[in-house]
Amino acid sequence: MPPYSDTDFLYFDTEKRTVIGPVEWTKTGNVKPLLKPGAPEESGDRRRRGRPRKEYYIWGTYRSLKRLYNLEGKVKREESTQTLDEAMARAQKEAYWD
Repeated sequence: MPPYSDTDFLYFDTEKRTVIGPVEWTKTGNVKPLLKPGAPEESGDRRRRGRPRKEYYIWGTYRSLKRLYNLEGKVKREESTQTLDEAMARAQKEAYWD
């Protein structure tokens, strides 16, 4: 059984592909942004001007996160593909199909 239900709102670390914890809410009903620890790393020759940009964890429902980042190791959904000849033959027989 998964540790969270599909409707739980959670913070997620995309680099480590782990769930951080449940989302915290403000008094007005908005999500509190959760700041990532540490400063952004300085790349060698390219230096940014101004202050370094703050980075925040993404958040969403457990259901959407597990589908986007394949958290539970499920196989991706296969798309039904047909050749053009098969699709044209089926279109001539049936006006609409799924």
